[in-house]
Amino acid sequence: MGKKRTIIISDIHGCLDEFQELLRKLQYDQETDRLILRGDLVDRGPDSCGVVRKARQMDLECVLGNHDQKIIKWFRSQGSQQEQFHQGKDYYRQFDDADINYIAQMPLFIRLPEYNAIVLHAGLRAGIPVEKQDRQDLLYLRYCDSDQKFISLKKIHKIGKKEADAHFWTEFGPFGCNIIYGHNVNSVENIRIDHYEDGTAAYGIDTGCCFGGRLTALILPSFEVVQVQAQKTYHQSKFTI
Repeated sequence: MGKKRTIIISDIHGCLDEFQELLRKLQYDQETDRLILRGDLVDRGPDSCGVVRKARQMDLECVLGNHDQKIIKWFRSQGSQQEQFHQGKDYYRQFDDADINYIAQMPLFIRLPEYNAIVLHAGLRAGIPVEKQDRQDLLYLRYCDSDQKFISLKKIHKIGKKEADAHFWTEFGPFGCNIIYGHNVNSVENIRIDHYEDGTAAYGIDTGCCFGGRLTALILPSFEVVQVQAQKTYHQSKFTI
């Protein structure tokens, strides 16, 4: 049986209760729905291990986020005093082999040709096929200067957005297809949509659940947005960009 809906859920960040509430609100049915998690299952929220195990037990597809990558870096750096990730967070040691293997096999992007769409974690550069994109951009990209050179949030926070010549990466579109991404919280209420002349759009669906915002799902083919409110603020961001 073909799937009637493709559901993409944004950065869960350990917010297991909200994840389960959103699944109920969506009336998720594994027989008729394809569910894709858009990275950053872990960190900041109260139950990262619970989120990973829930996703693994449900055999869900998930693209790799930068916080998920931290788990892999920590795991691979055990026994190395030189590796900055060798200590990790306390709960990292609660992940078992099956959890680590689940995270390690996450792809950097998932194509949805039936919707002319790509699901990825952070961002990408215009004019470059997704297969040839820099791994760090797919995991971390937010802002570029006018020449599409990476600009860090630290720099923007220090000298100002205008002074840094900072442009959000979606401003350089179109990208030849619809892009569904997260990583950057443009709003804790509404998703960000950038429409392009070729009829495509970029959909930023991270609405900051771990910051007290909302956990968001985007449903294809309707592009309907379904959300649940965070039960509390679990993490305070040091950036306001």
